[in-house]
Amino acid sequence: MCSKDFLQEMQRKFNEAFESQIPGMFDTVFEIDGKKLYADKLRLTLASTTFESMLSDRWTSKNNIIPIKDYSFNNFKELLSFIYSGTCNINESNIMAILDMAEFYQIEHLKQLCDAYLSKIEYSMDNIFKFIELSNKYSLVQIKKPIHDFILETFSTFFKSDGFFNADKTIIKEILSDKAVTAFKHGEIFQAIYEWAENQATKKQENSSNENFNMNDAIKSEIQDFLPYIQFKKMRSSFLQKFVVKKDFLFTKDELNDILEYLHSIVTVKVTNILGESIYGNLLLQYSDAIKAIKSLKNCQSDNNSI
Repeated sequence: MCSKDFLQEMQRKFNEAFESQIPGMFDTVFEIDGKKLYADKLRLTLASTTFESMLSDRWTSKNNIIPIKDYSFNNFKELLSFIYSGTCNINESNIMAILDMAEFYQIEHLKQLCDAYLSKIEYSMDNIFKFIELSNKYSLVQIKKPIHDFILETFSTFFKSDGFFNADKTIIKEILSDKAVTAFKHGEIFQAIYEWAENQATKKQENSSNENFNMNDAIKSEIQDFLPYIQFKKMRSSFLQKFVVKKDFLFTKDELNDILEYLHSIVTVKVTNILGESIYGNLLLQYSDAIKAIKSLKNCQSDNNSI
């Protein structure tokens, strides 16, 4: 038999005891900003492996006061309150500190609450790169979808923004690892990545005392980890000719030959509607009958009046 009422009552009493902060009821004392917070070792060690290590006999002795220097009194109290009650007052001013504490003290459920909070905020070009960095740093999950949606909604602006061109390499890799983001506009993505690498190389050149600094080598060094994410064979032939092939120093001989062979084996098809909106597709030359049929439709209107 199990009494849920008893468990709920005891939970309430534990929480009330923590809120009372009566020193005699606890065996662990923290000092933050000159103020003390009391807690009990049992709950702390069960909730957090970091606290378990911190409060082991090897590192502390009875009645030792444990200083907390990296977090404010109010934020650390919120952390302890969560351990006792399962609730935490997360807001715009403390979310970063709460998230960092959840990670440091390895309290996964609190980290999930922070993740959920961040997934519901409003993203903009001013803050999106900050949250991509947080997602990567803290291995957040729920925040990934709204970030993904924002990138798709602002695609061209996003990849041409100052935030993108000045982003850390780990952030660029995080963006490119999203297959949905790299599923289309392959040429636009490659151009943005190239210009990002060019910007990074220029910064290195400005800070270098090497008179023989090689810009092409520097660009290649910055971009080479990202090339596997780029789908060159889904780019328009005109872009491959005018932009990609001219950056031949980025590729090995075999890689460049592969791109050139593909380029010489395709025909790009363009379909435009009456609004001037166009879509493109590549056809291999081996499908000559299909290519002829499409060419015969040039400047012809379809049944729904698109051209």
